[in-house]
Amino acid sequence: MDDHEVTERVRRVEELLESGTDPRAVELAEALLDLYGEALARVMAVAAAAGGGLPERIAADDLVAHLLLLHGLHPLDAPTRIRHALEGARDRLGGAEAEIVSVEDDLVRLRLRPAPRAKGGCGSTAARARSAVEQAVRDAAPEFERVLVEEEPPAAPEPVVIPVESLLRAPGTRA
Repeated sequence: MDDHEVTERVRRVEELLESGTDPRAVELAEALLDLYGEALARVMAVAAAAGGGLPERIAADDLVAHLLLLHGLHPLDAPTRIRHALEGARDRLGGAEAEIVSVEDDLVRLRLRPAPRAKGGCGSTAARARSAVEQAVRDAAPEFERVLVEEEPPAAPEPVVIPVESLLRAPGTRA
């Protein structure tokens, strides 16, 4: 099963759960989730005992990471997952840099610095960077309800210095 098929199946499961189905079907789904969660917990315990970063390698798969997050079993804490996600999104930021300001209760606060060469550039570039950062965080840490991206204004351009003497010379004369 490829990633597209997995995404479609996850979407279908969410759709079915939200459709207000028979309470017994919801109870069955919850019982299955509990059973699978216990099985995953045992797998992760064996992986942790094996060492060598095995739990992290298991969690590197997007589908497995989603299931581990669902059951509270992901081996990486939220700030670490968010840092990795921001690093992975770097190529979509157009040279901008994102950093974590805080991770609290239901909120992740980030600071987005524009690319050093951006001198009052296009607002759509900043909007794309902001969107990429928000999506990366939501994918890596779906347990947070809110993602707040604070944008740092671009640095002011260097002032141009004109020597006073050049302003005092008569037009057409040379220094």
